[in-house]
Amino acid sequence: MSMNLTKEQVNALNQPIDKANVSERWADKRKTLKLAYIESWHVIREANRIFDYDWSSETIRMDLVHADNFCVTYIAKVRVIVNGIIKEGIGAGHGRGERVPAGDKHESAVKEAESDARKRALMQFGDQFGLSLYDKDKNWQKATPPVNNSVSSTNAPTQKQEQQLKSVVMPKALTKQERELVITTLSQFKKDQPDKFKSFAFAFKANYHIPQNVDNFSDYIQEPKHAEWIEMFLRSLGQ
Repeated sequence: MSMNLTKEQVNALNQPIDKANVSERWADKRKTLKLAYIESWHVIREANRIFDYDWSSETIRMDLVHADNFCVTYIAKVRVIVNGIIKEGIGAGHGRGERVPAGDKHESAVKEAESDARKRALMQFGDQFGLSLYDKDKNWQKATPPVNNSVSSTNAPTQKQEQQLKSVVMPKALTKQERELVITTLSQFKKDQPDKFKSFAFAFKANYHIPQNVDNFSDYIQEPKHAEWIEMFLRSLGQ
């Protein structure tokens, strides 16, 4: 990996994960076990930051493995390429609900499977994508991440490194509520005007260098500039 990635990228990937970026959910209905995970949008944001947007994700397989009146399940395989390095991941997605339209259940399951597979592919690059969360001893909870993971923290930072730390600014992220509002708006737009939505999707992907074969591009909507671009586009259509 180090032959293809810069020293700064390798260092950033190997830093302990920031506990503030880790979410937890109950693994069972009895609430006896919690699972740690990272939101898909955050994983993409980290990939954009560390790889400077120079990476690609492709869904190479999507299989329907179960379907009944209540639940549908898909298995996806996603390939991630960074500087010629290829990693693949497999993920599952479910769409549930007796009164939920079949199309909505299938769409939800496909999106979840794709997101899960992408995270598993990126995870192989390092802790910033959740690799350490698979440690059964949960040492990630004990580690103290550095203030900034863009330069090496093996030794005490030099004055030059201190200046580098201050100069690197993480892209600002949309709040959860802001993202939900944008996604809800787009979902309604897609439902009301599917043809215009296709034009929007093509333009958004092209503008932010997202492969056109990526269906679930909502995961890439993560920063204020994305929301602003979407708002301007919709305004141009008179929405």
